[in-house]
Parts: sequence; C-alpha cells; structure tokens
Amino acid sequence: MNRRHFLSNVSVLSLAHLQESAAGTPQERTDAVLPHIATDRLPLVERYQLTRNRVIHGGFPAYTPDFLLDDIVNSGRRRFTEFSGDVSGRWIGALSVSSAAFGDRFPQLDDVVARVVGHQQPEGYFGKQFNAENPGDNDLALLWGNGRLLVGLMEYHALTRNVEVLRAAVRLGEFLLAIGPVFNSKKMADEFGASHFSSSYICWTQQTEGLAALYEATADRRFAALCEAISERMERRPGDHVHGYLCSLRGTLDLYRATHNPVLLKRVEEAWSDIVESGDVLLTGGVPEAWSPKKLRTEGCAECDWLRLNLGLWRATADPRYIEMAERVYFNDFCQNQFATGDFGHAELTNLGVPGTVAVKAWWCCTLHGMHAFSDIRRQVLIRSGSDVLYSLPLDAQVQDDDLELKAYSDLAVTGTTKIVVSKAPPKQTLTVRRPSWADVLTLRVNDVHKNGNQTIEIAAGDRIDIKYDLTERRLQAGSIGRLAKRSAFFVGPWLLGSSSLINVNYFNELHAQNQIDPLLGPPNNPELSSPFAVPIAARSASYLPAEYPTQPARTELRAVAEQTAGSPARWEMAFATIPSRG
Repeated sequence: MNRRHFLSNVSVLSLAHLQESAAGTPQERTDAVLPHIATDRLPLVERYQLTRNRVIHGGFPAYTPDFLLDDIVNSGRRRFTEFSGDVSGRWIGALSVSSAAFGDRFPQLDDVVARVVGHQQPEGYFGKQFNAENPGDNDLALLWGNGRLLVGLMEYHALTRNVEVLRAAVRLGEFLLAIGPVFNSKKMADEFGASHFSSSYICWTQQTEGLAALYEATADRRFAALCEAISERMERRPGDHVHGYLCSLRGTLDLYRATHNPVLLKRVEEAWSDIVESGDVLLTGGVPEAWSPKKLRTEGCAECDWLRLNLGLWRATADPRYIEMAERVYFNDFCQNQFATGDFGHAELTNLGVPGTVAVKAWWCCTLHGMHAFSDIRRQVLIRSGSDVLYSLPLDAQVQDDDLELKAYSDLAVTGTTKIVVSKAPPKQTLTVRRPSWADVLTLRVNDVHKNGNQTIEIAAGDRIDIKYDLTERRLQAGSIGRLAKRSAFFVGPWLLGSSSLINVNYFNELHAQNQIDPLLGPPNNPELSSPFAVPIAARSASYLPAEYPTQPARTELRAVAEQTAGSPARWEMAFATIPSRG
C-alpha cells in the first residue's frame, strides 16, 4: 500500500446513530454478545456538543440571523462589521461541516445562506463598498471577511450541492480574479505590512482556501492559477497575524490535494518546519495570535488552524511528525482554550511565554472556528483505505460503509483504554492501531484474546477490540530558548500538567513563578472531579518550595491543562522551576 495516499478515503456515521447507541436504545448483535462493553465514553462528541449548543442555543451574544447578516449589510451595530462576511461565513461553514461530520441538521442554515447570497454586489463581492483603485484598511478588512465567506459558501455547497450558492461563490471568485493583478503584487504586500495586523496582507493571501475549493468544485483552472500565484506571496512576517498566515498555508495544502502538484506540498512542509524552528510553538503545542516579537496571547482561531494544518499534512504525507503535533495541540492547547460555555478565545501568555489565563471569549471568530475544527478532528480518528482502517487518534468516532461498520469509544482520560466494536466487516478487513510516542506499550485484545505486539489485526463482524495505552509519565525541558530553557514540564500520556489557581489558591502568590517544584511526582489528593472533562488518570501532586518562604514546603495538585474547560477562567503554571538538588 502507498502510505502517502493511505489517508485519502474517510467515511463517518451520523452523530445521531452514535448517540442512539450510547443512550441504551436497541443495540446491534455485537452488544448482545458483549453486554459489558462501555458505550458512554464519547469525549470528542461531548466537547463538540458543548460548542454546538453554545452556537445554536447560546447567548451573550446569540447568533441570530440578523446578528449574522450585520457584517453583510454593515450597519455597524456590532463589533467587526467592517470584516464583511467574516462572522456569517464562519457560521455557515461551521454548521455545514458539522452537519457532514456529525450528522446534525440545522434548519436555520438554509435561510441564512439564502439571505446572505441575496446581498451580493454586482461586482461579486459582499459588503457596502470596495475601493479597488486606492485600497485602505477597510478594503483589506472586507477582503478578509469575503475570504471567510467564500470558504463557508463552498462548504455549504459541498453539503447541499446548491447550484445558486455555487454560482454566487463563482461570482465572488471572479471578483478576486479581477483584482488579482493589483493585489497579488509586492507593492500591496509592502504597503499592508504586519503593522496593519488584522488588515495586513494576510487578508489577501488567505484567499487560497476559498480559491482551492472553487477549483475543486468547478475544475476552472483560473481559480487554481490564482490560488497558486497567491501562495507564492505567502510570507511569515515578524509580528504578523498567525491566523491569516495559517489559513493561507491550509489553502495551499488544499490545492495540493486537488492538483497533486508536489511544489505546493513542499512549500507547506517547509513553512511548517520554519514555524516549528521559530520558537513560536508554545509548550501546549499551540501557536500565538501574533508571531514574535508580538507574542502576547493566544488565539483560538490560530490554534485551530495549526491543529487542522497538522491533520491535513498527516493525511497528505503519513509523516508521524504531523499527527504527533496535532495530538499534542488537541489534548492540551485546543482543550484548554475551550470555555465551559463552549466558546473559544484568547489566553494571556505569561512572561515565560506559556498560556496563563484563558480570559477572552472571541465570539466573532474563535468560537465558530473551534466548532469547525471538531469536524477535522473527527474525520482523522478512524480512516479507511481499501481493506485497512487506521485508528490514528485515541478518541471516539465511527466508520460506516456498505460493507463496514465500526465504532470507537474512548475512556483514555479515566482508564487509559479505548474500545472498538465491529458490527460489519468484509473478508480480510484489517485494523491498524497507531501507537503514539507517549505510549511506550500498546496492548490489543480481540474478544479478550491478547494480540502480542501486533498493531495490525484482521477483524470480523462481532469483534470487540480493547486497546490499552501505557501512559508514560515524562518530565521534559519546557523550551530550548529564552526563559523556558531552565524550566521543566510534566506530561502524563498526551496531557500536559499544570497547577491551576482554581485548585491551588495558595500556590499563586506574587512570586509564584519562582516557586521550586520537586520533580518526583506523587499521587493526587483528589483524582476525581465531577466534570465530564476531568482527566483523573493524569492527576498528580508535587511538593514545592514557595519562593517567598522556602523553609516551609507545601504541596500542589497537578492537573491536565485540558481540564480548564470544566471551570471559570484560572491562572495556570505549567513551566516549573525545579529544586536544584532534585533537578
């Protein structure tokens, strides 16, 4: 099998079916044979539902149709309406891909799309006005929003095959073709430098994503040519907006998947290496809102883009570097960023350059981008290619084809295990379970029979596969540069541990960053928390010397930073100074 194309064919079952199974409604023959199997471990679904419910039913603010369309009519009655199509486009895209990946149905989606399309200008763009001759910041802002809207319309078209929506998207694409000679120039790139930030040149380069989708849907080479030309203009500039740059990279990768042009893949892989080597990848695996030297806080959108870029590169190359990075981002940065309300947003970076407090709910972008990211994650958990299925991430998901149906349940946070139930399988169907780098040992059992050392097994209808991950406890250097160079970070399995102010009030006095921790970790005082987002298997405790009175040692509870979702915004310490005699 060609491993570079192993990740090309993904099939998922609707969320409704998985929820029905988990709720204890009539089960298939498999459950009758194996009545003891747990079918209530759906951590990915629970996180998705938290954000979905916030977007569909939540308030402060509520995503009503009029609220969404305000960035199309640009009345200025809410924040960021100059980014014409940004919020509405993200909302359309998030609901469209969620419907495809999770099986949800959103009756309000069709109405909002129809109203949006009705506001298209004769020139093809959306918004009040656009000055192509002498563009300013508001014109770049309009381009940004139109780019996000183009992506949303194409994702809606992929779901519905609505001809009118595709026609509107093509008209928007032709508008981009018309302004391309002026905007895809060094003059424009220089004029709208990083100091413009949210209206910098990334507002143009992020058009790659929508253009690649247009080419894939229409086979119109004009869109592919402009997308490729724009990708040549991509540049990671100091202090610039990370979200826009990563969108540009993801669009380039999308065009590679549509054209198989190796130049495009090489460009994205080289950009990935540049990011990793830049020092701007955070301890949590995420990235900041702005590249250094303006690395002051995180942004949920950029974190989702980085996660999605790594998943996309894994699908395109099967290079384990990318799935390892995606896994690190998901279990730490992405989960820590999700609020108890389901929102995503910004976390302040401490003077050590690590996320300290997740403080801002960015409803205008991050919450919707976070909802969108769940569909990318879900599609990468179970991946079918011919006669093999790859279980790549230890999360819950399912595959259903005419001849194959299997479901995965994850209890990783509690017992370090996952289960896969096979309801239907063709002859000689195999399952490959990826062993992550954080698991020294991976144990498989098929119907209670051990498969010694095997990660690829043949499966049949009625099989239950139990997977046990050895969650290695690791102490790592927190960073190789700057203030993190002499700090330690502690991981259990995929989870980064930290001390939270919600649990350890006394730890966070004025000099808490100078507290010295004993790297020999012990059992936690309270491993169980009444939260669906608790990670009791990773809970630890440690003694430490308070910087203000080191002669009186104390103890602190260490929890997975992903548990932030369970509570109010809290301060976190996750890069620790260690006691010299123990370090």
